[in-house]
Amino acid sequence: MKNLYKLNRLSVLGTVLISILMIIIKTIVSDPNIAGMPQMGKWLKLLSYVLGAVVGVAIIYGLFNLLLRNNDDYKTKLLINLAIGLTIQAGLIVITYLIAGKTNIWANAIAGIIGFGTLAGLNWKFLEVSQSDKIKVSVLTAIWFILTLF
Repeated sequence: MKNLYKLNRLSVLGTVLISILMIIIKTIVSDPNIAGMPQMGKWLKLLSYVLGAVVGVAIIYGLFNLLLRNNDDYKTKLLINLAIGLTIQAGLIVITYLIAGKTNIWANAIAGIIGFGTLAGLNWKFLEVSQSDKIKVSVLTAIWFILTLF
């Protein structure tokens, strides 16, 4: 796992883009109304999903940066952990939807607990910041999980 954090910037960007792609796929698969839309509506919906995923990841990364602004050498680890946690959560929701044909708050909660739990665990174990900053990051992750349920 420690070798994963020694990636260059392009590889980190690729990891984040894969995570954003998984979020977009999750959103498309769980939208039941997209099949009956006209072609232009599908493209606009896809554009809104892309913008929503990019803005969402940017906002949460910005909030993590605000919490950790007094520390050094954490950005690559934070981005990798964020990408891993979000990819796991989105992948589990996609699998749940493909198996069950629908999602509900319980499926989102279980996938969120696993995905955001992975994110919190990776941040706790591999971020080299103080204990109080780790607690702040964990609390922000828990708040983010609760907000994604609804």
